[in-house]
Amino acid sequence: MTDATINSASPQPGASPATLTVREITEDELDAWGRAYSKGNFVPYRTATLEKRRRVFEPGRWLGAYEGEECVGTFRGLALDLSVPGGALLPVLGVSSLAVVPSHRRRGILSALMAHGLNAAVARGEAAAVLHSAEYPVYGRYGFAPATRHGGFTVDVTASGGLRPGLDTSGSLREAAPEEVRRLGPALFDEARRNRAGAVSRPEWSWRRRTGAALLPGEEWEAPTVLVHEDGAGQVRGLVAYTVDGKWSDRVPDATLTVTDLIATTAQARRALWAHLLSVDWVRGIEVPDAAPDDPLPLLLRDPRAVRPLPHPADCLWLRLLDLPAALTARTYPPGLRLTLRVADPAGHVDGTWLLRTGADGSAGVTPAEGPADLALDAAALASLHLGGEQASRLTAAGLATELAPGAARLADTLFRTSAEPWCPDHF
Repeated sequence: MTDATINSASPQPGASPATLTVREITEDELDAWGRAYSKGNFVPYRTATLEKRRRVFEPGRWLGAYEGEECVGTFRGLALDLSVPGGALLPVLGVSSLAVVPSHRRRGILSALMAHGLNAAVARGEAAAVLHSAEYPVYGRYGFAPATRHGGFTVDVTASGGLRPGLDTSGSLREAAPEEVRRLGPALFDEARRNRAGAVSRPEWSWRRRTGAALLPGEEWEAPTVLVHEDGAGQVRGLVAYTVDGKWSDRVPDATLTVTDLIATTAQARRALWAHLLSVDWVRGIEVPDAAPDDPLPLLLRDPRAVRPLPHPADCLWLRLLDLPAALTARTYPPGLRLTLRVADPAGHVDGTWLLRTGADGSAGVTPAEGPADLALDAAALASLHLGGEQASRLTAAGLATELAPGAARLADTLFRTSAEPWCPDHF
């Protein structure tokens, strides 16, 4: 991508507008880039973070906004893929580390960084972009919308009564060392996430961080206990990682177990892992900080009321569609349906009228259409539907979509509905 210039309004009355440039940064510029990021997020700059950034730096994807030689805005892009309904993995741009230094806010810098980053993603053939939003009102204006929700829970182990009798928990559990987790984890995770939309890929550096292999000199890491589940044929079907705080109250054990990762590709593996967690000595409570909104655990227990949601469940992954045919045809749908969408996108990426038609096998075709549409909505509203986490009828009731043909919202509900709620177990 070529550099982009911004004629930014100067904060000083009477001063000439300042010229800022948005461009890709080099590895040699990571230190200044990191200092701008820290300023923009009001956190102290730590020199140790420079080496961490070097290890994950992706040339061509990290952007800086510059006023002269000074970096005043940051944007980090990641090469990721996203699981979509039906099990396909869609290439996407992960957007992270967005910041503008306080002295340069409200001057169009964030918009310029986002435009540059999204245009570059389109040029690379990435069908969508994803991010986690610190502030809800910010990213809708760039075509992003919440596409998954998260909400953890706690379990009162004693009140739960354990798993219901008669459940199949066959297979065996054994402890796994960090190096084995790095070897087994990626394939297991990729298999599991094909069964639920909304999960992004875990790069190699993510597994290194999870297993203590990315520590810098002087850093400490509390190694979790990690168990893997093997089925009767010796195939690894699940993995759980957890820590226990070892707390006692009134001279009796009162420990809390915190689940940091739980991956299962079969129902038996999930049940066996939970049977273990509910039986750990001295543990009176279990906390799962992040879980799918429709996690089946309560229904596995003798007393589902022992599971209580953590406060403040919220949106998680935000999605922005960039190539509508590529994004919509990547997922599956109910067969034999058709819907014409009028999509408004000021940035132009997915603007237009589109016919979505599904085949007998659940695949879809998406083509530009002429004539009347059935449902009108903007790019953000369509993104919220794409993974199955929102309903068109709800968007219509909220004034975020408009029926142009009777029954169009209900038809869209049927088209985009999924059997499992989308969920993104990771932040980036």
